[in-house]
Amino acid sequence: MFNHVAHLTLLPDASHEQFEAIAEGLLALPPLIDGLVSAEVVRDAGLVAGNASLRFHLRFADRASWEGYKSHPAHVAVITERIAPVLADKVFVQYEDDAVRSFGP
Repeated sequence: MFNHVAHLTLLPDASHEQFEAIAEGLLALPPLIDGLVSAEVVRDAGLVAGNASLRFHLRFADRASWEGYKSHPAHVAVITERIAPVLADKVFVQYEDDAVRSFGP
């Protein structure tokens, strides 16, 4: 599997409804985009000032599927219509499952 993880910081005046629109838009993508296997979105708990507002994790069948996702019209629409109007900052990481190092169960 190929993973695409983002931490997005929203503008301070972004509403709960705008967060929900972003989450719904991202969670709607897997059935629309070939090779996009799963999506998860979580809002930061708000315990530490300066944290990103939300994290999303998309899992793809392979890197080629992620490449196709980048310019897919459904993905571009989520960015332009839901994310961009309230985005302050973003950070991304992409990786293959076999690159993960871990400790524990």
